[in-house]
Amino acid sequence: MATTLASQLAQIRVQSTNALDLKAQKKAHSKSLLFDARHAATQDFETLFQICSEGFRELCRLDQRFLAFAGNLFSDQSRQEDRTQMTAAQNKSLDSVLEDFMALVGGRLMLKPAMKAMEWLIRRFSVHKFNMTCFVLTFLPYHTSSMFSTVLAILPERRPAAFKFLQPYLQSSTNPPRHTIVHTLAHNQDLFSVFNNYTLNVCRREQQYPALVSFWSSMTTEAVALILDRSRLGRLELQKKNQEDVVMRLMPFLAEGLAMQHVPDLRVGCYMILTVLCSKTNLSEAVLTSTMDLVVYEWDGITHAGLICLVMLSQQRQAVTLPKKTFKALIAIEQLSADLMLLKTQYRVGKLVLGLILGSIQRLGRSGDAERLRYIRVLLEANLMQPSFVAIALTPMLHLSQDIDSLSHPKGGFATRSALTDLLLYLFDSEAVGSVVHSSLDGMDTDARHIAREIFGQHRSLKERLEPHENDDEMSDADRRVNSARFDDLVCRIPSQTAFEMSLLSHSNSYILSSLTDTFLAAYHSPENLVAFAGLPILRKSLATVEPLYFSFFVRIWCGSYSASARAAAIRMVTDYVATEKHSVDIQMLLPYIVYALADPSSLVRRAATELTLALASFFSTVGERDSNLSKLKVLGEEQIYGPGKKSEEVAWLTWPNAVEFVQDWLVPGMEEFKLDSEQILRSLVYHLNAPAETKVAGINGQKSDIPLRSSVLNWLCSHVISTPLYSFKAKLLPVLISIPKVGQISTATLLKPLLIETVTQGYEAFQKISETENIDTSRYLNNVMEIATAKDKDSVKLLQNCISAPQAVAGPSLHLAAFRRLRQLWPLLKSQSQVSVGKFMLDLAVSKTSTEEASIKQTEALITLRTVKLSTDTLQTLLEDCPSLAHDGSQKAAKRRRTASSPKATEDDVKKISVVLEIVEASATEANLPLVGRLFKVLADLQGYEEHSGLELLYLELLTMNSILSILQHPTNLQIEKSDVRADVLVECVRNSSNPQVQQSALLVVSVLASILPDLIIHSVMPIFTFMNSSIMKRTDDYSAHVVMQTMDSVVPRVMESLRKRHKDSLAGVSELLLSFAAAFEHVPPPRRLGLFQSLMDMIGADEFLFALLILLKNKFPRNKRALQFCIDLLDCYGAPTQIQTIDRYVATILDSTKPKPTFSTHLVDLKPSHNSEETAMILLDHLTALLGAGRHVPKISQTLAQENDQSDSLRSLLPRVMDQILSLSRQHPENEGSGLPMTDFIATIQGLLESVDVQTSFDALRSFELRLSSRKPIPVAGQDTCFGFLPKLTKTIETSDHEPTKRVALACVGHIVEQFGKKNVDAVIGATSTVMGTECLGTSSEEMYITSLLSLATIVEVLGDDFVQFVPHTLPLSLNILNSKLDNSTCSKRVHNAGFSFFSALLLYMPWAIAEPDLDLLLMVSHGSANAELGEECSAERRATLGTWANAMAEGPEALKEHLCVLETLIGRLSKSAVGRQSEAFAALLTKAFDLRRIQLGNRTEDSYDDKEIDDMEEVTNRVAIAMIYKSNDTIFRPMFVQLIKWAGDSSPNAMVHRKTTLYGFFIRFFDTLKSIVTSYAGLILEDAVEILGKVDFSDPASKLLWTKVIESLRKCFTHDQDGRFLPPGHLLEAQADNMSGFWQSPTHFTPISQVLLDQLKRAAEVSMAAEVIPSVTELAVAADSPNHHKVLNATILKYTRSDDPAVRLAAVQCQQSLTNRLGEEWLALLPEMLPFVSELQEDDDETVERETLRWIKKIEDVLGESLTPMLQ
Repeated sequence: MATTLASQLAQIRVQSTNALDLKAQKKAHSKSLLFDARHAATQDFETLFQICSEGFRELCRLDQRFLAFAGNLFSDQSRQEDRTQMTAAQNKSLDSVLEDFMALVGGRLMLKPAMKAMEWLIRRFSVHKFNMTCFVLTFLPYHTSSMFSTVLAILPERRPAAFKFLQPYLQSSTNPPRHTIVHTLAHNQDLFSVFNNYTLNVCRREQQYPALVSFWSSMTTEAVALILDRSRLGRLELQKKNQEDVVMRLMPFLAEGLAMQHVPDLRVGCYMILTVLCSKTNLSEAVLTSTMDLVVYEWDGITHAGLICLVMLSQQRQAVTLPKKTFKALIAIEQLSADLMLLKTQYRVGKLVLGLILGSIQRLGRSGDAERLRYIRVLLEANLMQPSFVAIALTPMLHLSQDIDSLSHPKGGFATRSALTDLLLYLFDSEAVGSVVHSSLDGMDTDARHIAREIFGQHRSLKERLEPHENDDEMSDADRRVNSARFDDLVCRIPSQTAFEMSLLSHSNSYILSSLTDTFLAAYHSPENLVAFAGLPILRKSLATVEPLYFSFFVRIWCGSYSASARAAAIRMVTDYVATEKHSVDIQMLLPYIVYALADPSSLVRRAATELTLALASFFSTVGERDSNLSKLKVLGEEQIYGPGKKSEEVAWLTWPNAVEFVQDWLVPGMEEFKLDSEQILRSLVYHLNAPAETKVAGINGQKSDIPLRSSVLNWLCSHVISTPLYSFKAKLLPVLISIPKVGQISTATLLKPLLIETVTQGYEAFQKISETENIDTSRYLNNVMEIATAKDKDSVKLLQNCISAPQAVAGPSLHLAAFRRLRQLWPLLKSQSQVSVGKFMLDLAVSKTSTEEASIKQTEALITLRTVKLSTDTLQTLLEDCPSLAHDGSQKAAKRRRTASSPKATEDDVKKISVVLEIVEASATEANLPLVGRLFKVLADLQGYEEHSGLELLYLELLTMNSILSILQHPTNLQIEKSDVRADVLVECVRNSSNPQVQQSALLVVSVLASILPDLIIHSVMPIFTFMNSSIMKRTDDYSAHVVMQTMDSVVPRVMESLRKRHKDSLAGVSELLLSFAAAFEHVPPPRRLGLFQSLMDMIGADEFLFALLILLKNKFPRNKRALQFCIDLLDCYGAPTQIQTIDRYVATILDSTKPKPTFSTHLVDLKPSHNSEETAMILLDHLTALLGAGRHVPKISQTLAQENDQSDSLRSLLPRVMDQILSLSRQHPENEGSGLPMTDFIATIQGLLESVDVQTSFDALRSFELRLSSRKPIPVAGQDTCFGFLPKLTKTIETSDHEPTKRVALACVGHIVEQFGKKNVDAVIGATSTVMGTECLGTSSEEMYITSLLSLATIVEVLGDDFVQFVPHTLPLSLNILNSKLDNSTCSKRVHNAGFSFFSALLLYMPWAIAEPDLDLLLMVSHGSANAELGEECSAERRATLGTWANAMAEGPEALKEHLCVLETLIGRLSKSAVGRQSEAFAALLTKAFDLRRIQLGNRTEDSYDDKEIDDMEEVTNRVAIAMIYKSNDTIFRPMFVQLIKWAGDSSPNAMVHRKTTLYGFFIRFFDTLKSIVTSYAGLILEDAVEILGKVDFSDPASKLLWTKVIESLRKCFTHDQDGRFLPPGHLLEAQADNMSGFWQSPTHFTPISQVLLDQLKRAAEVSMAAEVIPSVTELAVAADSPNHHKVLNATILKYTRSDDPAVRLAAVQCQQSLTNRLGEEWLALLPEMLPFVSELQEDDDETVERETLRWIKKIEDVLGESLTPMLQ
């Protein structure tokens, strides 16, 4: 991984605009929408502006909004704008303008003017690069058009992540299909986000256009559907989370889109997305409500899409009524019913219509606005709802027709009621909806049916439908007579008396109740009939105070499912009796049922009940005043109310005072509130029974009762609820009673327990019949009954379990569900033992077989229970222990094993049970469940044993188990775990054997947690874990895997280190094991995470101490891996200078230790077995260390640290000598490796310290290391150079004072290196050192090695000092000449001495020949003669000749001498500066002229001594090389005259001489054009006329002329080839003046016409010479360079003309030329195919077989290019 600096540099490189790279600029300029790349590259901005501004003006005529851009983007100033030179703020402002323009022009991109305008934005402002997101999204709606492939082609290589999906289509030049874009939107959040933001931004600017909005709507809708489909994967919790994420991501876009009133199409798109969203997700009520309000936000019109969206949203909502804003928006729409009618055929609009009707009814009830009725009528007449919804809509209308007169609008109440009644009557008779209204009546409640009877009573058919439940109070006379006749008939059928029935509230069946009920329902409309009915003998009214028969009948009526009028009439009958009759009896039997009547939903009934209550209060007062002994009053029905027997006896009655207080204090004070609210009586009861004494509940009057009274009332009510046969009464009062836990010491649950037992045991069929008869809500009632059960009562809990276990015939599904619900409620209150019992019971149900629907329901509810309640540790432990074992027991008999294996169903059941238990444990496990860890490890081991035995993987179960362990151990603080509970070996097996990455990751997470809890246990298994982790999980690139690895390391490695240090005295021995595991994983770790992983590892174990070990292990593991080496460099660079120095120190120490006879610590890191070569290993490590230190990154960091003045830098300085001493030790063993990477300043400081050492070898090694450092020629910063100059006096002193010759020699070599590399920067220091070099200890010494080194150093000094060396010449030159001469005379001169001496002489002759005196020159010649006679070898002769040779002599001496002379000249040119070459240009021109004349001289009059052709070619090759070297140090001003002079020189000679000279010259032109490429293309103009002349007059019979022809053709081809290379400068900045005219030379007709004619004419001579090697390639390159359709047409016409030549060779050459052009130019050349086809057709039938065969090949090439057959065209 790159360092911070490297990353920054890489980022800069990526963002670089290539300001100096002309070729890159040309390529960028060639990006175009309208023009091909070659043409675009030649266009300037002036031409482009003319073309593009024309298109912009046309756009302005189409849309005036474009005029705003005339002053910026398309102004004259824009031609000079350069984005790369703008500031960030200017670019930001420009981006805003560009994006505005692209948004506006997007709707017109299919028009030519728009494309021209976009061309300007691309070419001038590079919007495809700097505004890529906006640019691509602007064109994306047109992804199917042909221009989109062009858009893709001009995109830069680096694209945002959102557009990576375009890469395949960019490479294949095809358009992306629709499904690809949809798929990418669904899976790429970046694209989804930028696409939505772009569309909204365009719409905000009001620049939207239909293509964009429709494209966005369709694409986003399909993408959302795919996203939602994908979110349904996984568990329910995951699905819910995914769907919530999708909703959260979409809602901001949709909210803003729906708010844009000015973009109706965008709103329609949002409606479509919302429709998909609500059809594929379960949105919450709050989200649905707010979304409906968003849909109608600022809704000024109606669209079917919006209405469909509302229909779908309303269908999802649980609430029927519409949100207020939505309702207001909908009712404001005209013709809404007609629109809904259109949608009805495809969508369920009923719920939305129902919401509209209910909202209208509510407004009608509040305001009395009769106008709402018309709206309701229209909606109902449209017949948009199913009958059940019609019933729901009509019910509040019927109730409102009765209650509207009591509302808060008395003035309009009567009129509104009349209008509402008229509407109901109209709807009933309506042909459109009448039948629906009729059928809906059956679904209404009793009161609504009664009201309907009152309104629709005149309709006979309806009257029959509503009887016997409804009667009409307002009857016509005829109806009254009919009803009276019916009443008389029913009375006649009633017996006069009953002998057995004392109460009609008895549980036994009554044979008179039905008759009495029918008679009463026929009589209650008529007061006379009621009086007659009350007087019936069978009712025994006279005995009403003795037996409860009379009162019990009317109680039956007002508690039954009859009309409100009938119920109220029954109550009034009792009221009349109580108010008029005098009696002394306690009639409290009526009180519970009066409470029931006060809670009646009908206000009519409640008013009657309040009258009865007041009458009873008066009765109690009267009796109290009249009778003195109230305690002896008999309670009416005390023994008979619920029939004879136990039911009546178990009723608890109130005492007289309590009954009186209940009526007068509990009921009477709240009468008015009871009339208005049916729930008020129930709240009042709760208040009096349960509320604290100081509490006052709103609307409740009366004083608080004492506990005895409250207890008595509670007991009394509970007993009636238990004993009464009326389930409607039970259902009404039971919720009130169970809400009161207890009063005093009396528990409500205890009192009501018999009801629970009775409900559970009575049987489902009997209860179902009762619920249907009394019309009660079964589920609600049963839930209330189940709430009687309490956690403290074990019998109740057991009763619930029995209820669940009971078959459906006994309990029924409703009772089962109620029991499950109550058990879930009781669970937190159950004791541990009970929870365990219930948990096992639920588990058995959850895993039971589901052969029936009943069993399936039970299983589902059991699973829900186990997953929703909070299970205790004991319960979970029991469930785990109850799991069957899957492990294979080796002790089982074979037969038994076979039986086990042959029963897969049993195994399947076991796996299912284990799966359920583990899912429950995973969902419930917390750190409080620590005791489960041991059992979970046993389960995990059991699963692995089963996998090993069966070969099947239970991955899901393993994941559940390990996730449970993690949940328990995730907070390891103060956890105490037994070691015996943890199975580390099981975790190792999970990592090693499992192929599933999730299992491996979970196992590693468990290991990481356990490492902090039980480190000693985990440490023994950690190495296998890391080993297998390296080959599996470390390979993965996902973030979660990386998180797992890092967490494992963070937890485990510190413990491993601690343990390893304890086990090993040498910590390195232990750490090496761990590091070796990670080193082996190097290649497996993804590169982006590699550096971070290893850096974290080193931070954990200590980089100062062990970083060197990791570097060595990586080198041993990957010795030839360049990536590993780069990684080591990056890793070392991550740390500071102290760590780097310590790492180097330990690294070097390891290398030294490895070379010892008995190595110690290095054996832990490198393989030093006898079979391995320790020296080779040391060399490998030393090379690695050298590469690390030579990387150049560490030097600045170490240097900065050393430059500081602090404790860290002081300690670092003290460490440096030891490091250097070790490096020097290595240098002695391996001198070829200098081994130090310190900054030069610190390196020299260390060297100086070592030079003070008494040890001579140490001083030598130090200087030797310094010499090696200098000889490497690595760049040295200025500070290091200054230090080197400062070190020169120390070196000269060492030379003068040291007695150790090798040390002196190395010091002298160091002086030479310093002078050579940067001596010119400090001439004074060099002059000072020269005195020592020329002294007696160096030049004057008798030591040959010192003499040689001195001469070489002096040669370097001469080159550096130049004329300043003149002061030393009188001493150094004679001395060196005399010494060399004496050695030559004594025959003791070695080659090295000879060459060193002549190197010094050569330097003097080269740099200051004027300083050599005549005596010295004579002596020099004498020495040269002596050298020649000494026969020292060719090497010495070459050195001598290089010093003294000339051109003429060299040529006379032969090719080798001449070559040597030219090499000397090349060397001289290389050493001279540009200015020096310029000053000597005439001399060099003369030398080149002589060199170019070699061919003429040697071939003009050939002799035996003349050079052969190969030697001439070799010499010309060297000459060309020298000429190019000279050109590189020249410029156009200097070289162009030389070039012209050479051409003139070659032409001004005899014909034979001219041929030879031009052959040499055009050979130079080949090298010239091929080397300097397009920069010198313009020079072709100087030779164009000459080349045309040569090609036109060539004589192929003359070899010299033919050779010249070949050279000319080849030189032209090189010029053609490099005409289009682009703009760049080769090294050296040669010919700078040509930089502005480098390409397009041959496009000019002036140049193209003459050369094309003469070049194509060569094809006519195909019979004389082969065209394939020379002419045809040249013609092809000319066509490429010409790059013009007109030029191509000229070439094609001429070539096609030659295809009809009489000479088959010419025809063949023409066909081959066409093949080459087709291959090279492709479709560009085949644009001329129509002209070619006739000729191709003729060539197919050519007489020459070769021509015909090549024609077929040409046709094949054409077909390959075009991708289609040519046969139809040729026919």
